[in-house]
Amino acid sequence: MRKVKTSLARVVRRLKSWSRRDWLLRVGAPVIGLIIFFQLCYPADRMLPFTRVDGVSVAGMTRTAAAQLLNQAYDTHSIAIYMGDDKKPVTSPTLKSAGIKVDNTPRIERMNYPWYMRLIPTSLLWAGLKTSPVPAPAFGDNFDAYVEATIMQKCREDPVNASLKAAEDKLVVVPSKRGGQCEKKDVLASMKKVAPVADRETSIRVARKAIAPAVDDDQAAAKAKELNERLKDGIGVTVNDTVKVALAKDALSWLDITVKDDHLVATVSLERAARWLDATVAPAVVVKPGTSYITTKDFTETSRQDGAAGQALDIAGTFARIQEVVDGVLARAAVVTKAVPPLEQYTRTYSASDAGLTALMTNYAKDHPGTFGISMVELDGKKRRAEYNGTKQFVTASTYKLFVAYSLMKQIDAGKRDWDSSAACFNKMISQSDNACAESFLTSLGLTNVTKDINAIGLKDSNFTKSGGPYTTANDLALLTGMIATGQNFSSANQQRLIAAMKGNVYRNGIPAGAGGTVADKVGFMGGLLHDAAIVYGPNGTYVLAIMTDGSSWATIADLTRQLDTLHAQ
Repeated sequence: MRKVKTSLARVVRRLKSWSRRDWLLRVGAPVIGLIIFFQLCYPADRMLPFTRVDGVSVAGMTRTAAAQLLNQAYDTHSIAIYMGDDKKPVTSPTLKSAGIKVDNTPRIERMNYPWYMRLIPTSLLWAGLKTSPVPAPAFGDNFDAYVEATIMQKCREDPVNASLKAAEDKLVVVPSKRGGQCEKKDVLASMKKVAPVADRETSIRVARKAIAPAVDDDQAAAKAKELNERLKDGIGVTVNDTVKVALAKDALSWLDITVKDDHLVATVSLERAARWLDATVAPAVVVKPGTSYITTKDFTETSRQDGAAGQALDIAGTFARIQEVVDGVLARAAVVTKAVPPLEQYTRTYSASDAGLTALMTNYAKDHPGTFGISMVELDGKKRRAEYNGTKQFVTASTYKLFVAYSLMKQIDAGKRDWDSSAACFNKMISQSDNACAESFLTSLGLTNVTKDINAIGLKDSNFTKSGGPYTTANDLALLTGMIATGQNFSSANQQRLIAAMKGNVYRNGIPAGAGGTVADKVGFMGGLLHDAAIVYGPNGTYVLAIMTDGSSWATIADLTRQLDTLHAQ
């Protein structure tokens, strides 16, 4: 232990005896040598530590990777392109999208670390900090195409004419704005002067020839002065012996200011002026019309007591007078009125005839909302028949199941099908309007075959193959139900089966609700369509009735049936 202490003391005394020079020679020289050795060994294909090029760090990267990174930075670098005196750029494309390329590969290759620099201690740390000029951009094949497709489309800015707007009780000028148009050669020249640097904002400004507006601020000011003076007291409208006045604030708010033949034109808005006319002028001129009482029998008017005509404001006519005041043609507008015909109240009676039934159907359809197709045939008694829109085609809704039933019965009569195997589904199809059973039968029968079957017995306007269908008419439904009722084209057994199923129909709010007696029917409903086709066995005889509607109601169908049933009883 004593020997160790003695040795350490000896070393300390020796170090204390060294001079600064000794220190430099004995310690500094090896360190410097080690640094130079490290610098001499630094890979030749690597960028020096701390190297940044145009703000992009490429420290320690291979030259290839550094060039790729820098080129990518320039590809995504944006150019803000301004037109004329615009404060905002019209577009800011990347260099790549504009067809401009800055290739930094040669530049990076020149940024080597020569041997003589490697001999300078610490040069590894600072030699990479020197800057180099940015390469001049190259303009690719698609540069001109980009300018044409993008820049030139934004090159024109249409001028904005001066206008006027209402501010309380006067019109004030909305300033104009000059437009501009640039030339392609100027755009190309400006863009080819671009000198992008990755870490700085790059912008160019393209010269643009100014285009003056057709209406400048002075012209607008003159028009404002003219209208403000003319309408300072508002617009007066003479109504009977009084004058209704729209205040200047209101009158000016009616004006739409447009340009016609390079001049400002003030046009009164009918919509805005109408609100004032309706509220202020109309009540002073309205005279309620009387009522004309008209009596008809069938389609013939038998008596009339005319009521007095009324009077109402003619808004369009009065509006035209107001426009003339704005234009300076009139100093004051006079109200314009129009006659209102008297109301009509009908007392209608109908004869117990074909004409009477037809008139009832026609008038009823006209007096109620919706579209109607109606057909009625008496099978006994007077055997009257009538129709309204009897040949108008409607989508069948579920009344098509009567057609399916006919084709099915035809095959049963021909021995091609068995009733027992079809009965359950047949009854569900007719009585409950079951869709699954109907679609199963229809698939096996075929759309074309069903259409041929029903066309062959005279249902000429019914069709399953027409686009958007199937279709039928009130006349065709009345004809088919008449055949069912009288057994035409049906065997007796099949006739009774179908009538029994129709009598069992669970939907009873249409014809059954309005007819007296027993009803065998088939309804159809889909969306706004409500149809009913029925055989009515009443105390005054049997008739068939088909009512097809779009946009009506079951209650209306029942009410129409009730009125027809009453006339049938006469």
